[in-house]
Amino acid sequence: MPIILSHRGNIVGPCPSAENRLPTVDAALRWHWGLETDIRRDASGRFYIAHDPRPTAAGFLAEDFCALFRAHPTATIALNIKELGDEAALLRFLEEQDVLDQVYLFDMELLEEAPGTTAGRFRALNDRVRLAARVSDRGETIDRALAIEAASIIWLDEFDGPHFTARDVARLHAEGRQVHVVSPELHGAPYQVARARWFEFLDWGVDGICTDYPAALDRVLRNLSEKAA
Repeated sequence: MPIILSHRGNIVGPCPSAENRLPTVDAALRWHWGLETDIRRDASGRFYIAHDPRPTAAGFLAEDFCALFRAHPTATIALNIKELGDEAALLRFLEEQDVLDQVYLFDMELLEEAPGTTAGRFRALNDRVRLAARVSDRGETIDRALAIEAASIIWLDEFDGPHFTARDVARLHAEGRQVHVVSPELHGAPYQVARARWFEFLDWGVDGICTDYPAALDRVLRNLSEKAA
């Protein structure tokens, strides 16, 4: 069964007022799910968790979130890189917080001119850090992602409806990559549409699903597991 990545800590659907906050993330991790979240750095050099820039890290300090990660050492944490230029400092921070082996870093391609440059920099700085490369239906091809050799995970993203197929996932697996997919509701699809797509993802053998509805996906996985037993 794939791992569940709670999108920003959401549990039963998108909740902008609660997402990427300590109580929400704590609750998601207590369900034994993974987490997808966003990391930034303020002008004073403090790392913080937030999708959008904030004037200071106060109230969103990354070290407070890392304490939650350490309390759940088997949880996979997907860190969306929102800014470039702090690669060495971020890796030092993750090492100091003792969470480097839990995380993988991704979405650098959205910020850089030459896809793969930042992944290469991360890998040169630390050969343990896990990295993901993007593939999407907006010109971010499988071939381009596979050329980023430092990336062991593919972040498969569909913005404009179903696009990828079982053959695509099989190809990525054959190339030795894990495949983590974005559930359609993250781009505005209704819940029922997202739920139907989950069953296709599961048939394809994806390795992780990022969703705003982890509780519902968890029930689906449990039901399938019980039927298979």
